[in-house]
Amino acid sequence: MKSPDEYMKKIACQMWNKFNKYWADFNLLLAIAVVFDPRYKLTFVDFCYKKLYGEDSSQFKEVESALFALYDEYVQAAKKTTTSESASSHGQGSNDNNARPSNIGGVPIQNNILEEFDEYDNDDLSSTTTTQLQVYLLEPRAKRTSPVHMLDFWKSQQYRYPELAKLAMDILCVPVSTVASESAFSLGGRILNAYRSSMTSDVVEAIVCSRDWLFGQKVDSNSDIDNLTKNVMSFNINENNTEATNSNKP
Repeated sequence: MKSPDEYMKKIACQMWNKFNKYWADFNLLLAIAVVFDPRYKLTFVDFCYKKLYGEDSSQFKEVESALFALYDEYVQAAKKTTTSESASSHGQGSNDNNARPSNIGGVPIQNNILEEFDEYDNDDLSSTTTTQLQVYLLEPRAKRTSPVHMLDFWKSQQYRYPELAKLAMDILCVPVSTVASESAFSLGGRILNAYRSSMTSDVVEAIVCSRDWLFGQKVDSNSDIDNLTKNVMSFNINENNTEATNSNKP
């Protein structure tokens, strides 16, 4: 950008503007997703942010607070689901006299007192126990060079960390780029145009998927590409020669 060459300076300024567009204000999920890799966790995010912004940066605190706030939302959602399920099961079993003791030592017990005790016990436990996220972060990290498939890892941890595993799998399945979706829309625009617009959605989907399957086949080496190119070129030459021979026949 400080080059005396005006042409190079113009290109550098355009590159810098493009860089700032994508990275100056990036989504915090990019940093939070790293936390769910057992080889890095929050330690790696802290390490990188110290390199970028120094000690006790507000940027790292923002990531940390967003992580815990997102986890709290999943915990609250899980509690609501559990409460609704227990309420429905309580309603179904309300006519069962053996479902809950009606007295202790001949003294009748009201159901609302027992329910109040359940809430008191849950509140007391929530204030003293360590959350799933804190337990996960306090555990030793896996070896950095070890091969870890994160989705498989969190699938195996879903019974140990139910809410945290659900949060991890939801975040890890978010596409890191919009290129794939934009490419799909661009391809759809080429399939459906002003002259071909009566195809159903099933047909368009089949065409898009067929194209991905055909072009998604892996080529082993460059030699295979060269062989394919030679075959195509020879096919065109042979076809042209055949047409020329047929045209010269009486």
